[in-house]
Amino acid sequence: MSATKEPSGETVLQIINHFTPMVLETMAGLTAITGEGNIAAPMAFDFNGIAGSVSLSGHACGVVYTAFPNELAKMIAGKIFGGPVSDQDVSDVVSELTNMIAGNFKSQLCDLGFNCTLSIPSVVIGDQINIATMTATVSVRNEYIVEGCQAPLVVQTFAFFD
Repeated sequence: MSATKEPSGETVLQIINHFTPMVLETMAGLTAITGEGNIAAPMAFDFNGIAGSVSLSGHACGVVYTAFPNELAKMIAGKIFGGPVSDQDVSDVVSELTNMIAGNFKSQLCDLGFNCTLSIPSVVIGDQINIATMTATVSVRNEYIVEGCQAPLVVQTFAFFD
């Protein structure tokens, strides 16, 4: 066990809430309104659209998931590319945004003494997608309303610490 106190759900949510709007502003020039968040989120949720994921391994293990409704993902990709986008463009944007949110999360965890590495981002597209984990000491989720789209971005983070 690490000598450093493991981050609480509140700490994890604060980190995610800081970096998610920042990444959307930096990459797409879009403002995101942060929801209240849940520091004890259920270990599973269902949605329709496109999801990105990046796993963490090391002294912090877990997964950062982003769940974009289709219209939101297309709108953000269009802002980034400056015009019409293909399905591949949308997938690439979701992958990169997820990677940036997870990368900032990882950096903060490393600063707290929980060194870890990130996986390559992956993307899943479909209806009735179920995101779940079997083991996590922290499970936080929040919704972000992005200007120009009423359907929220959902970020769910599962983690446990060594």
